[in-house]
Amino acid sequence: MLSRKIKKLKNWLQNRKNLQLFRLQLAEDKQKTAAYRVVLVSHELSATGAPLMLLSAAAAILADGGQVRVLSYLDGPLRQEFEALGIPVFSHPAFRDNAALLNEFAAGCDYAVANTVVAYPAVNLLKGVSVLWWIHEGRVIEDDYISRFRKKKIRPDLEETLRSAKKVAVVSEYARDVVVKYNSEVDVISPAKEDIAEAWGVKAKLPQKKIRLGMLGAVCSIKGQDIVLEALAKLPENYRQQLEVHIAGRQDSDYAQMLLEKSASMTEVVWEAPKHGEGLGQFYRDKDVILVASRDESFSLVALEACMAYRPLIVSSHVGAKFLVVPGKNGFVFENENSESLSQMIMQMIDCRDSLSEMGCFSRQQYENYGTPESFQKKFLSLLKR
Repeated sequence: MLSRKIKKLKNWLQNRKNLQLFRLQLAEDKQKTAAYRVVLVSHELSATGAPLMLLSAAAAILADGGQVRVLSYLDGPLRQEFEALGIPVFSHPAFRDNAALLNEFAAGCDYAVANTVVAYPAVNLLKGVSVLWWIHEGRVIEDDYISRFRKKKIRPDLEETLRSAKKVAVVSEYARDVVVKYNSEVDVISPAKEDIAEAWGVKAKLPQKKIRLGMLGAVCSIKGQDIVLEALAKLPENYRQQLEVHIAGRQDSDYAQMLLEKSASMTEVVWEAPKHGEGLGQFYRDKDVILVASRDESFSLVALEACMAYRPLIVSSHVGAKFLVVPGKNGFVFENENSESLSQMIMQMIDCRDSLSEMGCFSRQQYENYGTPESFQKKFLSLLKR
């Protein structure tokens, strides 16, 4: 008990010291001239989907002559990425519910972006600034957040905030189908991905021998790796012999251990470590098809990366980026959580092995149509300034 109190006191003192330093930085930031100023509010700064999309938004604002500052409830490794762009980052847990502190650090800004449903308090607390609420979640809003917040009587009410927000954007039509039930004025701003295909050395290709199917991301139930193993078990033997399935991600959870045991005798399944940097590029170079089997994913940066890297796709019907897939042209969409449907789509993809290079080129075309930074910047800035 005493050690917990000491730790709490140390955290309080550190946060107080940080605020003193932050106020000095803030004063310097206000002296800079810019066409307009934007404050980005995030719940965290991990190098994951939603914070990475916020980094793309920051780059778009800077390219347009705007100035950016970031407020985050929690610190994280993405701080360095923002600071490398010359963007000041202020992290403090009180930004979540302390209106005075939040507005102090947002003072002088013309626009604000509240990033993800978790940052919803900022939509209510920020004053004198035009707020764009950029929601990255999908069905989990209804299945978890709203019911949980209602049960715990958390204020301000999330559902009320959804209904009253003036500017709301989501990352896909799939996510819009959820949010539009609460707010009819919902726009779609799909993420972008910098074109690094040449740096990765990826191009359209045909499989060498076996078709290598790749999965990237956290090994957890929401990502659907168990559905994939069930689908593989249903494949006829002659199809299983033509296939390798490479699953990359951390394997230290109970869920992952269960799947490792389940797949021990499945010779077509290869487990790999998480991929970052050059390892990510190597993964895409080596794979012929990318699979996204998520039970609920409002977008999928992996699907967008696959298109950028000339790779055909198999995706779940509950993945927001499914609009990138034109069945038969660059991949297939299977019925969510249906291993039989996934099994059928895998067989169709194997039957198309001689067309995989052509399908990869169509994926690349989809990226160029929908996923470039230029297309994202135009849409994002238009809505931000509306």
